[in-house]
Amino acid sequence: MRNLQLFSTASVDHLLWSSKTETAYLDSPALEVFTDFDVARPIVVDASTSAVETGKIMEKTHAYMRLVVDKNDKFLGVITMHELSDLNMLLTAKNMNHTIEELLVTDVMVSRDDLQAFDYEQISTAKVSDIVRILKENSLHHMLVIDHQQHHIRGLIAASDLARKLSMPIEIHQRPSFSQIFSSAH
Repeated sequence: MRNLQLFSTASVDHLLWSSKTETAYLDSPALEVFTDFDVARPIVVDASTSAVETGKIMEKTHAYMRLVVDKNDKFLGVITMHELSDLNMLLTAKNMNHTIEELLVTDVMVSRDDLQAFDYEQISTAKVSDIVRILKENSLHHMLVIDHQQHHIRGLIAASDLARKLSMPIEIHQRPSFSQIFSSAH
Protein backbone atom coordinates (compact mmCIF):
# COMPACT_ATOMS: atom_id res chain seq x y z
CA MET A 1 0.00 0.00 0.00
CA ARG A 2 1.26 3.43 -0.89
CA ASN A 3 1.03 6.26 1.63
CA LEU A 4 -0.29 9.42 -0.04
CA GLN A 5 0.43 12.87 1.32
CA LEU A 6 -2.33 15.49 1.64
CA PHE A 7 -1.72 19.14 0.73
CA SER A 8 -3.47 22.38 1.65
CA THR A 9 -5.33 24.26 -1.06
CA ALA A 10 -5.18 27.55 0.87
CA SER A 11 -2.78 29.23 -1.57
CA VAL A 12 -4.18 27.69 -4.77
CA ASP A 13 -6.87 29.85 -6.37
CA HIS A 14 -6.79 28.90 -10.05
CA LEU A 15 -8.74 26.18 -11.79
CA LEU A 16 -7.40 24.34 -14.81
CA TRP A 17 -9.72 24.92 -17.73
CA SER A 18 -9.32 22.41 -20.50
CA SER A 19 -7.97 23.81 -23.73
CA LYS A 20 -9.31 20.79 -25.58
CA THR A 21 -12.39 21.66 -27.54
CA GLU A 22 -15.04 19.22 -28.57
CA THR A 23 -15.35 20.23 -32.18
CA ALA A 24 -17.78 18.72 -34.61
CA TYR A 25 -18.64 19.58 -38.17
CA LEU A 26 -21.85 19.19 -40.12
CA ASP A 27 -20.36 16.19 -41.93
CA SER A 28 -19.12 14.59 -38.67
CA PRO A 29 -20.74 11.35 -37.50
CA ALA A 30 -23.85 12.05 -35.41
CA LEU A 31 -22.48 9.92 -32.58
CA GLU A 32 -19.95 12.71 -31.91
CA VAL A 33 -22.76 14.97 -30.66
CA PHE A 34 -24.70 12.28 -28.83
CA THR A 35 -24.83 12.12 -25.03
CA ASP A 36 -24.57 8.38 -24.44
CA PHE A 37 -26.10 7.27 -21.14
CA ASP A 38 -23.79 4.27 -21.25
CA VAL A 39 -20.95 6.77 -20.66
CA ALA A 40 -22.60 9.78 -18.97
CA ARG A 41 -25.36 9.38 -16.42
CA PRO A 42 -28.69 10.94 -17.41
CA ILE A 43 -29.79 14.03 -15.52
CA VAL A 44 -33.06 13.12 -13.85
CA VAL A 45 -35.65 14.49 -11.47
CA ASP A 46 -37.86 12.36 -9.24
CA ALA A 47 -41.57 12.31 -10.08
CA SER A 48 -42.49 13.36 -6.55
CA THR A 49 -40.58 16.65 -6.81
CA SER A 50 -42.66 19.82 -6.95
CA ALA A 51 -42.73 21.67 -10.25
CA VAL A 52 -41.58 24.88 -8.54
CA GLU A 53 -38.61 23.11 -6.92
CA THR A 54 -37.72 21.45 -10.24
CA GLY A 55 -37.66 24.86 -11.90
CA LYS A 56 -35.34 26.21 -9.21
CA ILE A 57 -33.00 23.22 -9.52
CA MET A 58 -32.89 23.49 -13.31
CA GLU A 59 -32.24 27.22 -13.14
CA LYS A 60 -29.37 26.77 -10.66
CA THR A 61 -27.79 23.97 -12.69
CA HIS A 62 -28.34 25.70 -16.05
CA ALA A 63 -30.21 22.64 -17.31
CA TYR A 64 -32.90 23.22 -19.90
CA MET A 65 -34.26 19.66 -19.71
CA ARG A 66 -34.42 16.74 -17.27
CA LEU A 67 -35.74 13.22 -17.56
CA VAL A 68 -38.51 12.42 -15.08
CA VAL A 69 -38.29 9.06 -13.31
CA ASP A 70 -40.28 7.34 -10.59
CA LYS A 71 -38.84 5.98 -7.33
CA ASN A 72 -37.70 2.84 -9.20
CA ASP A 73 -35.92 4.93 -11.89
CA LYS A 74 -38.58 4.04 -14.46
CA PHE A 75 -38.68 6.65 -17.24
CA LEU A 76 -41.93 8.66 -17.19
CA GLY A 77 -41.27 11.67 -19.41
CA VAL A 78 -39.30 14.88 -19.76
CA ILE A 79 -39.53 18.31 -18.23
CA THR A 80 -38.13 21.45 -19.80
CA MET A 81 -38.08 25.08 -18.77
CA HIS A 82 -40.85 25.59 -21.32
CA GLU A 83 -43.26 23.40 -19.30
CA LEU A 84 -42.10 25.13 -16.11
CA SER A 85 -42.91 28.61 -17.40
CA ASP A 86 -45.11 30.71 -15.12
CA LEU A 87 -47.92 30.83 -17.68
CA ASN A 88 -47.93 27.08 -18.29
CA MET A 89 -47.88 26.27 -14.58
CA LEU A 90 -50.59 28.84 -13.87
CA LEU A 91 -52.89 27.33 -16.52
CA THR A 92 -52.17 23.77 -15.34
CA ALA A 93 -52.79 24.67 -11.71
CA LYS A 94 -56.05 26.41 -12.62
CA ASN A 95 -57.23 23.38 -14.65
CA MET A 96 -56.44 21.06 -11.74
CA ASN A 97 -57.87 23.37 -9.06
CA HIS A 98 -54.43 23.50 -7.43
CA THR A 99 -52.03 26.25 -6.53
CA ILE A 100 -48.75 26.42 -8.42
CA GLU A 101 -46.98 25.29 -5.24
CA GLU A 102 -49.06 22.07 -5.22
CA LEU A 103 -48.05 21.03 -8.74
CA LEU A 104 -45.68 18.11 -9.09
CA VAL A 105 -43.24 17.78 -11.96
CA THR A 106 -45.48 14.99 -13.33
CA ASP A 107 -48.37 17.46 -13.63
CA VAL A 108 -46.53 19.60 -16.18
CA MET A 109 -44.03 17.20 -17.80
CA VAL A 110 -44.29 15.82 -21.32
CA SER A 111 -45.26 12.18 -20.88
CA ARG A 112 -43.20 9.49 -22.60
CA ASP A 113 -46.38 8.63 -24.53
CA ASP A 114 -46.17 12.03 -26.23
CA LEU A 115 -42.47 11.91 -27.10
CA GLN A 116 -40.65 10.84 -30.21
CA ALA A 117 -37.05 9.70 -30.39
CA PHE A 118 -34.24 8.86 -32.75
CA ASP A 119 -33.18 5.23 -33.12
CA TYR A 120 -29.61 4.50 -32.02
CA GLU A 121 -28.92 2.36 -35.10
CA GLN A 122 -29.95 5.24 -37.38
CA ILE A 123 -27.87 7.73 -35.39
CA SER A 124 -24.82 5.50 -35.70
CA THR A 125 -24.86 5.98 -39.49
CA ALA A 126 -26.15 9.59 -39.63
CA LYS A 127 -24.24 12.85 -39.96
CA VAL A 128 -24.52 15.87 -37.68
CA SER A 129 -26.22 17.77 -40.51
CA ASP A 130 -29.01 15.16 -40.53
CA ILE A 131 -29.59 15.73 -36.81
CA VAL A 132 -29.58 19.54 -37.14
CA ARG A 133 -32.09 19.36 -40.01
CA ILE A 134 -34.51 17.10 -38.09
CA LEU A 135 -34.30 19.23 -34.94
CA LYS A 136 -34.99 22.41 -36.94
CA GLU A 137 -37.78 20.89 -39.03
CA ASN A 138 -39.55 19.66 -35.90
CA SER A 139 -38.77 22.69 -33.68
CA LEU A 140 -37.02 20.48 -31.12
CA HIS A 141 -34.30 21.51 -28.70
CA HIS A 142 -33.79 17.94 -27.44
CA MET A 143 -34.28 14.50 -28.87
CA LEU A 144 -34.03 11.24 -26.99
CA VAL A 145 -32.30 8.27 -28.59
CA ILE A 146 -33.78 4.78 -28.18
CA ASP A 147 -31.84 1.55 -28.39
CA HIS A 148 -34.54 -0.76 -29.71
CA GLN A 149 -32.39 -3.89 -29.30
CA GLN A 150 -31.87 -3.24 -25.58
CA HIS A 151 -35.32 -1.64 -25.15
CA HIS A 152 -34.14 1.47 -23.31
CA ILE A 153 -33.44 5.16 -23.67
CA ARG A 154 -29.80 5.12 -24.78
CA GLY A 155 -29.11 8.84 -24.72
CA LEU A 156 -29.93 12.34 -25.79
CA ILE A 157 -29.05 14.90 -28.43
CA ALA A 158 -29.41 18.53 -27.37
CA ALA A 159 -29.37 21.49 -29.76
CA SER A 160 -27.37 23.50 -27.21
CA ASP A 161 -24.64 20.82 -27.19
CA LEU A 162 -24.70 20.76 -30.99
CA ALA A 163 -24.27 24.53 -31.18
CA ARG A 164 -21.36 24.43 -28.73
CA LYS A 165 -19.59 21.59 -30.54
CA LEU A 166 -20.18 23.15 -33.97
CA SER A 167 -19.17 26.62 -32.69
CA MET A 168 -22.21 28.07 -34.42
CA PRO A 169 -25.73 29.02 -33.39
CA ILE A 170 -28.55 26.64 -34.16
CA GLU A 171 -31.77 28.56 -34.37
CA ILE A 172 -34.77 26.45 -33.54
CA HIS A 173 -38.02 28.32 -33.67
CA GLN A 174 -40.33 27.05 -30.96
CA ARG A 175 -43.84 26.26 -32.12
CA PRO A 176 -46.37 28.17 -30.04
CA SER A 177 -47.90 26.08 -27.27
CA PHE A 178 -51.63 25.82 -26.71
CA SER A 179 -51.35 28.17 -23.75
CA GLN A 180 -49.54 30.79 -25.87
CA ILE A 181 -52.18 30.56 -28.62
CA PHE A 182 -54.96 30.69 -26.01
CA SER A 183 -53.52 33.78 -24.28
CA SER A 184 -52.93 35.67 -27.51
CA ALA A 185 -56.53 35.00 -28.60
CA HIS A 186 -57.94 36.40 -25.35
